Amino acid sequence: MAITQRRETAAIPCPYCEQETAVSVPDGDVELEVRRSVALYGDHTTVECPADHRFWVYFC
Repeated sequence: MAITQRRETAAIPCPYCEQETAVSVPDGDVELEVRRSVALYGDHTTVECPADHRFWVYFC
């Protein structure tokens, strides 16, 4: 039997153009922090908005 992990999603505005982008988050209780550049450490995901801007969302 396969175990599937259920993930939450959140709508995050792009820091460049403010277009909302859907982001998969590991837990609904986590705080999200949006950054224009990548940090050296931390649990994060790379996101690309509909206008092709790349940014990082950190899970705190």
